[in-house]
Amino acid sequence: MLEAKVDGELIQAGPDSPEVAQCPVCEGEVRKRKRKVGRDGHTYFYRHRQGIGNECPLRYRPTR
Repeated sequence: MLEAKVDGELIQAGPDSPEVAQCPVCEGEVRKRKRKVGRDGHTYFYRHRQGIGNECPLRYRPTR
């Protein structure tokens, strides 16, 4: 997912965003991840920790 909650506000995943946040749907803990894109680029997203958010519809959708 591209956005997560920190202190009740939605933030977008990026290089300066916090490492740990909350899922906006199920309120479970999500962690920031990055994926290499091309030679020099990275894309950032949040993903549920393993075993948390199993019922959340955003669990396997790191991008829109």
